[in-house]
Amino acid sequence: MEQDLNPISWGAQDRYQAHFIVKILTGCDSEDYLARPTLQTKGHFATKKVTGINWVGGKLADTLNKDDTLKTMITRLPYDDAQIFVEPTKGGVRIFGRWKDSYNFTMTKELFAVYDRIALVIKNMSCPPPIKS
Repeated sequence: MEQDLNPISWGAQDRYQAHFIVKILTGCDSEDYLARPTLQTKGHFATKKVTGINWVGGKLADTLNKDDTLKTMITRLPYDDAQIFVEPTKGGVRIFGRWKDSYNFTMTKELFAVYDRIALVIKNMSCPPPIKS
């Protein structure tokens, strides 16, 4: 049997991603729980540092933009770790970062503290009462 000289580039990859799921009340509008960061940076390539963050999305993004402590915590993270996304799922909200290979995949105390603070904000958000007809 001969070995293929042009192997297919897809298949199992060594890429990992940590997901944190926060359970929310049923009946909440899922669009309120969408938040994506817009990072302000300084420097290039390996020296790129986060100098500020602005969240874009629903009601959660507005709440995260008001949290100065969270902004300070995120600016202390490396650039790749500061790219945090928040998306609604069925019955919960998913907090996750970028895909990383097996050598770079870590969960530091600082990164966990940021995820935990975002989860606390999600838990403290309340749904508007249902409209009675």
